[in-house]
Amino acid sequence: MKIEGAPQVRTGYRKSAASATPSKTFGQVLEAKTQDRYVPSAPPPRTEAEFSLAERTYGCVTVSNAAHAKLKQLAELNAQADYTGMSPDEIYAEIWNRYDEAFDGNMIAIRAYIAGPAEWTVINNQFCDEITRHIYNPAIIAARKEGLELDGRPYTEWTDAEMDALDDSSILKACKTVNNALMKVLGYDGMSFEKREAAIREKYAGKNTTLDFLNMQSELDLSGVLNHKMGKDQVRTYRAMLNNQFERAFNPNYYMIVGHEKSSFMTADQWYRVANQPFDTAQFAAAMKDNLHRVSGHNGWTEDYVKMMEGFFDHFITGAVDDSLDQLLGETKE
Repeated sequence: MKIEGAPQVRTGYRKSAASATPSKTFGQVLEAKTQDRYVPSAPPPRTEAEFSLAERTYGCVTVSNAAHAKLKQLAELNAQADYTGMSPDEIYAEIWNRYDEAFDGNMIAIRAYIAGPAEWTVINNQFCDEITRHIYNPAIIAARKEGLELDGRPYTEWTDAEMDALDDSSILKACKTVNNALMKVLGYDGMSFEKREAAIREKYAGKNTTLDFLNMQSELDLSGVLNHKMGKDQVRTYRAMLNNQFERAFNPNYYMIVGHEKSSFMTADQWYRVANQPFDTAQFAAAMKDNLHRVSGHNGWTEDYVKMMEGFFDHFITGAVDDSLDQLLGETKE
C-alpha cells in the first residue's frame, strides 16, 4: 500500500560528502542581496484542498486534510509492517523514507522541528512512536538481556543500584542504536563532526529559500554538529531563538505580535506561502542578535555568553568566521 499521490519509497540510504574545494556558504550566496526578503510579501491565493482545515484537530494543533489523510495511511502501513529479520538501520530507513515521501521530502525539518507549521509536531510524534516501537524498545530489551546474561546471576539477586545501572546503560545503548540509524539515513555515519558540517554546508551552498535555510539548520542539529560545537545548554538557547525569530517573521498570529488571546500556531497554509521565498540570512541573524540583547538581562546572561551566542549566529547562520569564538568556547567548555 502506498501513500496516494506520493512517489515510490527509496530503497537506499541518501549519501552526502564534503567537497574538497570550499564553496560559498549559505550566507555568502545572499551577501549581495540587501532588501528585506525574509518578511513574506503578499502571497498568491492558495485554493488547494491540502491547505484547508482538517476534519480533526490534535489538541490545539490544526492539521491540514492532506496531512491528516497521510497520517492515517501511514498508521495503517505501520500496523501491517513486518520487520522480521531486518536490522535497526534497515527498519529506520524504511520508516524514514515512507514518511519522507509522504510529506514531500520534508522529514529533515519535520524531525528536527526547529520551526514550521504546527502540524509537523503531529507528524513527528507519529514517526517517533513507530521508531520507539520497532527500534528503541527492542534495543532496550536486547541490552538488558545481554547485561543479565553477562552477569550470570538471577535478576532477583540484583541490588536496586545494579538494576538502575543496567537500565541506564540499556537506555544509552538504545539511544545510540537509534542515532546511528539516523546518521546512516542522513549519510553522515562514520564522519567526524567537522566533516559533517562541511558536507552540510556544501549541500546547501547556492540554495537560498526559507525552507533551504530551515533544512540546513535542521541537519546541523540532527547530525550533532550544533551540540558538538556549542554544548547542550547553548543549543537549547540557539534553537529557542531560531524558533522565536521564525515565528516573528512568518506567523502573523504569533503571541508576541497579537497577544496570547488572539495567538495561534502557524498553519500549513501560512508556512507554505513563505517556504519557497528568498531568505536573507544577514537580516535574520541581525534580528536574532537584537533579541539576544533584549532578553539577556532577564535571563542573567553574562557579556561573554552573549558574545559567544553572537559568534554562533555568525558562524551557523551567515557563515561568517569569528576568531574570538574559539577562545570563548575554550573558556566555557573547560
